[in-house]
Amino acid sequence: MLILLVGSGVTLAVTSARLHALDGVSSAELTQAARHAARAGDAALGQWVRRTEAQYASLRVFLVDRAGRELLGRPLPVRLQDWVQLNLAQTVALWEGGPASAGPAVHRAHVPVPDSWWNVPAIESAGGGVHFALFLPFDSSAYEVLGVPHVLVLLFLCAVCVSGLACWVVARHIMRPVLGVQQGLRSLARGELGARMGPGLAGRSDELGALAADFDATAQRLQELVSAQELLLRDVSHELRSPLTRLRLALELARRGGPGMPAQLDRIERECARLDLLTGQVLRLARLREPRAAARAPLDLAALVGDTVADVAYEAEAAGKAVAWQPPRQPVLLHGAAAELSSMLENVLRNALRFTPRGGQVDVGLELQGGAVALSVRDRGPGIAPEHLDQVFAPFFQADLSRASGHTGAGLGLPIAQRVAQRHAGEIRLVNRAGGGLRVEIVLPC
Repeated sequence: MLILLVGSGVTLAVTSARLHALDGVSSAELTQAARHAARAGDAALGQWVRRTEAQYASLRVFLVDRAGRELLGRPLPVRLQDWVQLNLAQTVALWEGGPASAGPAVHRAHVPVPDSWWNVPAIESAGGGVHFALFLPFDSSAYEVLGVPHVLVLLFLCAVCVSGLACWVVARHIMRPVLGVQQGLRSLARGELGARMGPGLAGRSDELGALAADFDATAQRLQELVSAQELLLRDVSHELRSPLTRLRLALELARRGGPGMPAQLDRIERECARLDLLTGQVLRLARLREPRAAARAPLDLAALVGDTVADVAYEAEAAGKAVAWQPPRQPVLLHGAAAELSSMLENVLRNALRFTPRGGQVDVGLELQGGAVALSVRDRGPGIAPEHLDQVFAPFFQADLSRASGHTGAGLGLPIAQRVAQRHAGEIRLVNRAGGGLRVEIVLPC
């Protein structure tokens, strides 16, 4: 569109300039000059035509004889060809046999053609021939100006300049964001995980904006993963230091011998078991953070919950606690990894039993909610402070170690359960019960 507008403007400017170049030229002066040249014959008249057209680039002079032939042998424009076919014979007849009263000087000077806009001067040469002069400021087409060589060159240069400028603007519009993304990727490669494209680029509504937004999301996710790994490594180191310190102390006391040696050996055994449990939970959480999902298959969640409850209830009975489970009347089918789901429920149940006082009970329920299944675990413990409900899913987070006597957990049970739920496109929610205790609800798609 821009090239079309520029080309039209150039064409109109050239056309206007060509028209203004003929302001000082009249057909009467041209006729008089042509008759003067015709006194020397047709050759001199032809030379005059060439000189005149060279002097006035916008002017075309055509001299047509009685047979319709042009003096210089040039093809006639379409308009003149139509005039020759329709009016030449009548013009010749008027010139040869005009009214006697008009006199030769009149009818041999200008021949008015009825029903025509032409006023054709007749040019008699020295040899007795006659030509009818037709002066055209333009050719037969309205686009005659495009036939002028310098106009075509000018239009070509304008098209090249406009298209080059447009291409430069488009290329800059595209390359600047691409270079920004490239620079951001190089920053990520150098370990600068805080690199972002910013709202100016990510806020664009085109594909480059989507690319920048994806880059920011990727960089944010990488930063979160690296930060989580660093935090996990720091927390694991902190959690391992305490049992290792106790092990070292118990080992030193055991080396001294005496009646306290059996107690120290028991302490060493407990600390080793605690380290083994902690290491297993850390490894399980690390595996759950991997993007590769475990093998999944159709399974009956009700049967899986029943088996897990039976295993945990056996241990709860030994601690003076109980697990109440009312299975649904029909199977609850979903597609998932049985081992991961069993581990998730086991962690939640053990966590509930840990904070349930002796003689208390943990209730387990399973029900369908539209296209999802809700698994709930309700305990009679002290609950969790409202400000800590979202923080307990962080690895090793422990809001209050005094809530349960003999607490030996490392704070990895709920993070493992949340990760399993997320890998099954579900979610896990914690709600404090009105009568005391905590309700853990796990929602999974069927």
